[in-house]
Amino acid sequence: MPGRASDPIDIPESLWQRPQMIQALWTRDIRSVFLLLRQYTGASQTQIAIAVGMTQGKISEIMKKGGRQVLALEVFERIADGLNMPEAARITLGLAPRRRLSASAVAVPRPRAHTEPPTQPADTKTIPGSEGELDAANDISRLTRWLTASDTTDETIEGLARSTSSLATAHTQVPAKRLLPQVLHLHRRAQGLLETCRPRPRHTRELLRINADLLAHAAVIFGDIDLDAQAEQYGSVALMLAREAGANESYAWYAQAKTARWQNRLIEAADLSRQGFEASPHTPMRTQLAWYEANAAAIVGDKNRAREAVARAEQSAETARTGTADLSVWSFPNERQALFALSVANRTGDPDAALRAAEMADAAWANGAPTAPAIWAQIRVGTAMAHLFKGDLEGTAEQLDELLTLDPSMRLTTVTRYLADLVSCN
Repeated sequence: MPGRASDPIDIPESLWQRPQMIQALWTRDIRSVFLLLRQYTGASQTQIAIAVGMTQGKISEIMKKGGRQVLALEVFERIADGLNMPEAARITLGLAPRRRLSASAVAVPRPRAHTEPPTQPADTKTIPGSEGELDAANDISRLTRWLTASDTTDETIEGLARSTSSLATAHTQVPAKRLLPQVLHLHRRAQGLLETCRPRPRHTRELLRINADLLAHAAVIFGDIDLDAQAEQYGSVALMLAREAGANESYAWYAQAKTARWQNRLIEAADLSRQGFEASPHTPMRTQLAWYEANAAAIVGDKNRAREAVARAEQSAETARTGTADLSVWSFPNERQALFALSVANRTGDPDAALRAAEMADAAWANGAPTAPAIWAQIRVGTAMAHLFKGDLEGTAEQLDELLTLDPSMRLTTVTRYLADLVSCN
């Protein structure tokens, strides 16, 4: 029967030696520790709360499935002290023993082999002598604390990841100058967690990945507002972070290729796109990088390379899911594919193919595909160029009249640079 709230918890020594308890201590699963206490001692939440110096409400949150997790070292210490854990249990929990272990001390309990972390030395309890045994126990304690001690929670990381994705989605609809401060603010938050907190190894990798995506996004925006030097710098660091995290590098390669293209470093833009293509998984961004290489090669006049890159893009599109997925800075919908096909066709002297590509984009929008204003504007400019190549000045003027309806805040440098291309073709 559960005791009264004021009664101390009578914990039998055998409970700490049960396999379920050893596993719970090893993995620092305090919820399971408390549940086992209740199962084998009849302790109430209030009794546990009094013993470990917490409120009954916090104990309830910890014992709930999917509830509050205990992460702070001082809380583990308080729980161990409050429950009067024996030394072996403290060490299994990853805490230093309160006293020196004697030669007759019980060896550190461990979970069964199939649940042991692979980093634990296999010969821990065969080290001879009390000093060696204590050193081994302290090694395990330090390793466990290093793996699990953190000032950063899973919820914090997940929140940053969600915000990063939201900003990427907002890219197609929010003016660049309004979006950039938000991207940089989130980057500084992620960087602050890396620099001032103690993230767990997996949290560190995820923070590096998030930061890489944010810096690549910032690089794209810097290019959109004609700040190419900053774009180049942010794109380079984004690639470093992605590599350090072992994450998808394609966003950083795209940001660098885009910057090189608008700085008229066209051969370099094509080379960066190809490197990104080779390093990327089978995603829409890989297809976009192939098209980017084709476009840069076509602009510089290397028609053979452009055709080869188009072939790679078309082959990649067959294995990557493109289509009309939700728009973001990293998506590659059919309309954007049409834009690249239009640009390459114009550059390789095939204005009829360019107009067919533009018709594909317009048909997709007419059928309800979401419209990214910048893509729509670039399609209008490319269509105007195709009409100009065919000697159709009225068609060119009609497309430019449509372009003037675009909200001034969405007239990015990447759009006005397309207009400059149109002037140079005249």
